[in-house]
Amino acid sequence: MKPAALLLLLASALPTSRSQAADDPVLNRAYQDHIAYVATFAMPLLFEKCALIDSGYLDTAAPLYFRYVSERQDQIERGRLLTLAELEPGETLGDYREKVIAGRIAPFDASDEARRHKMCEGALGVMRGAILPGEWPERN
Repeated sequence: MKPAALLLLLASALPTSRSQAADDPVLNRAYQDHIAYVATFAMPLLFEKCALIDSGYLDTAAPLYFRYVSERQDQIERGRLLTLAELEPGETLGDYREKVIAGRIAPFDASDEARRHKMCEGALGVMRGAILPGEWPERN
């Protein structure tokens, strides 16, 4: 799975246990590190969208986000480095961020109200520490 596709999982899932990479803690940790990095720039955008459908959303999301970022500095930096290592030749981190964000806007905007609420709740779950299933890199 390309890193840009990971954001779709990030906000739409609320699993509470490790899944695919449970048999390989190194790959699982790398994946979780990447998710932590992506969350630092993708979640604020999703929070803004969620605030449009729930006026009190930011009151819950903002403190969770700041605590998440504060408590995961090392994990976020490892995720950033992993992401840098996976960029295509000539692709910048800014390009990657733009792709992730653009890939997130369309699915949210195209979703029905129930799906949007689920995505917003999923984002809060991630900020509360939910572990998303996956591995880095995906095994073929």
